[in-house]
Amino acid sequence: MKRKPKTTLSTLQQKRLLRICLVMALVVILWFVFAPGSGVFHLHQQKKYLALLKVEKEQLIQENKEISEAIERLQNDEEYLEQVAREEHGMLKENEMVFDFGKEKKEKD
Repeated sequence: MKRKPKTTLSTLQQKRLLRICLVMALVVILWFVFAPGSGVFHLHQQKKYLALLKVEKEQLIQENKEISEAIERLQNDEEYLEQVAREEHGMLKENEMVFDFGKEKKEKD
């Protein structure tokens, strides 16, 4: 088996090879940063979205807790039930009347 003698690259070929290597390295770096669905940029966006979801989850947990407490009070606390019925639904006790002393609206004939 004969081997070919090694040839050295000319200066111009070395510069071209260096440029090609740099361009390839730049393409690889850009791919790692901006790859759709798996790049660093996408990862950063997903982390921000996750943080937003965690805050929303905490708000929903707190709201759920407040609603559960209100349900519990409505089922077990007669005074609270009466208060809600009066304030939110305008209900009255038997033989009770409401007097409205607000400003009267004048009707134009």
